[in-house]
Amino acid sequence: MRAYADIATAWHRLATYLGTRFRPELTDFTTLRAFLDAEWTHLGSAFYRQSGGYLYDLTHFHYMGVKDPFFAFLLEFIREHGITEVADVGCGIALDTQALLQAGLDVHGYDLDNPCLDYARWRLNRDLDAAHRIHTLDRLSGQRHQLAYAVDVLGHADDPPGLIELLFTAANYVCLNLAPHDPDHRYGPADLHPALDHERVLADLSKHGDLIRLGTQPPNVLTVWRSHLRR
Repeated sequence: MRAYADIATAWHRLATYLGTRFRPELTDFTTLRAFLDAEWTHLGSAFYRQSGGYLYDLTHFHYMGVKDPFFAFLLEFIREHGITEVADVGCGIALDTQALLQAGLDVHGYDLDNPCLDYARWRLNRDLDAAHRIHTLDRLSGQRHQLAYAVDVLGHADDPPGLIELLFTAANYVCLNLAPHDPDHRYGPADLHPALDHERVLADLSKHGDLIRLGTQPPNVLTVWRSHLRR
């Protein structure tokens, strides 16, 4: 589940895209963390709509292997149910979207209108002639996919119940990971992976679908839900 065989190729794509704006020092994760902390303080609630450092963070994240158990869980369910068409909700720079496309799935990516989405369109156009598969999140409304997944996304949402309802309205099946519920959970000033209030989130999920599969990715729980609005 990698868009490119190695991270060096991914950095080369980002460097080509940014040109003179590329900051090679941010390919060092420790340096990047300090940069993200400063951006987080400066941008506040606009971080996910304006951050430039997030391009680097999501490149690192794709190659860390952290999401491998999630995608193994997702792909097993997809194969078992003959699913070919998928929505990647919260796709970011769409490296996961690209990897799934290259694996033969029919994938569309959705996210906030931000620098990540611009880079995703540029890269998918360059590599796969597939920029048309990247959309702003508002375009998900009115769509109907076989399956929608969101990995490490709910905790970022301004309106988690609204995003949950949108996911279940837009797909027959919804695959999510649920992070530990710890109100003190932080990784320095920039908390890029916030925890979830499980009691509230599970109530919202159960309102719109039935839990049909559980998996583990310590400390996360992996879930697949069948939408009540399934066609």
